[in-house]
Parts: sequence; C-alpha cells; structure tokens
Amino acid sequence: MTADRDETNDPASGDSSGTAARFAGAVAPAAAWAFVFLLLRILAVSGYDWNTAFAVSTTISFSDGLALLVGTLMAGYLLVAILLIGVLPLLVATFVWSSRGRQAVVVLSTVLAAVTMIALTVSFQLVWLPVAAAAVFGMFALIRILPERSSVRRVFSKAMTSVGWVTGVSVLFVAALVQTPWVPEEQIGTTDGTITGYVLSVDSGFVNVLTEDHTFRILLSSDITSRE
Repeated sequence: MTADRDETNDPASGDSSGTAARFAGAVAPAAAWAFVFLLLRILAVSGYDWNTAFAVSTTISFSDGLALLVGTLMAGYLLVAILLIGVLPLLVATFVWSSRGRQAVVVLSTVLAAVTMIALTVSFQLVWLPVAAAAVFGMFALIRILPERSSVRRVFSKAMTSVGWVTGVSVLFVAALVQTPWVPEEQIGTTDGTITGYVLSVDSGFVNVLTEDHTFRILLSSDITSRE
C-alpha cells in the first residue's frame, strides 16, 4: 500500500498526466478543424453536390493535406486578401498587447499572415491591402485606449483572447466559399476533344478530372493526347 501511495503522489507521474492532457486538448480541436476544412473543401469544389463530393473524396490522400490548404488559399486569393484586412491586424495586436502574444501559434500565424499579405500585394498589385490593414490596426489602437469598462474594448480584448479561433474560422470561411479546386486549371486534349478542368489525381491507366461545371470525369490515360 505504501508503494501505491508513493506512486500516486509521485510529482513526475502528475506532470506526465498533465502534459498528456494538454497535448490531447490541443490535438483534438486541431483534428476536428482539419476534418471540417477537408469536408468543406470537398463540398465547395463539387458545387455542393453530394454525389460529386463523394467521387472527389476518393482522389484525396493524407499526403495531400498541405497542398490542399495552400492551394485553397491561393485559389481564393481575393477573399483571403479581404479577410487579412481584419485577421492580420488582430494577430499583430495580440502579439503586441496580449499576454498570449508570445505563444508559438500566435507568432507563426502572424508571420504567415504578414508574408501572405506581402505576396498578394506584390503579385496582384493590391496596394489597398496593406493600407486597409494599417487602418484597421490604427482603429484597434484607438479602441485600446478606451476605458476598461467600455463594451467595445471588452469585445476587442475577447477577440485577442480568441484570436486562434478567429483565424481558424476565417480559413474555414475561405474553404466553404472558394469553389476553385486546389490544383491549377488545365486544357486536357483527348481523342474526343478538349476538356477544361482540374486534374485531381492520376492513377494507373486513369486520370480523375473535375470540370469547370463541377462534373467529375474519369479519363483513360490512353485517350489523353495533351495537357496544358
């Protein structure tokens, strides 16, 4: 019984249990978010047609995760730019003013959002994008000097505390609205003519294509004469 009591009161055992609990608490929401993101993307590119979505789902593998996320953000660049106007200033505000600002998730998200904004501004000449984001950050700075009992400041403080959720929901919003797949559009020459669509996967002897009108087609590799 003494041994059992010592084991129960062992600080190392308690630390291990606490670490495992924190790890599980972080992994579970991330896994749920990833599942919702994947489901929304499949439905969106399928035109929210259940049968097409089922066919598209068969072309996705676990290794496609990063390409799917990056491709989604690139395909919906204008929507991403609009969301960045609010999300990036909130991330910067959290980094500068919140006690949670030095957390790795906040720092990495801030850097990623800033790099994305720079890339969008340079690639598409969206000069208004950094200007609008700076204006929003200036508004946040004005809100911060309001009295602590101000309802507006309390909402702003809550937003900084929940910045991870705000960012995650913003990405899900993009996933649900962008109907362009995560791969480039191609002109696929076949023996029956040219098809404009997106090659989702290439299997042995077959090519899975999603057309512009959200039609899923399986083409024989031998029938394809060119891809551009």
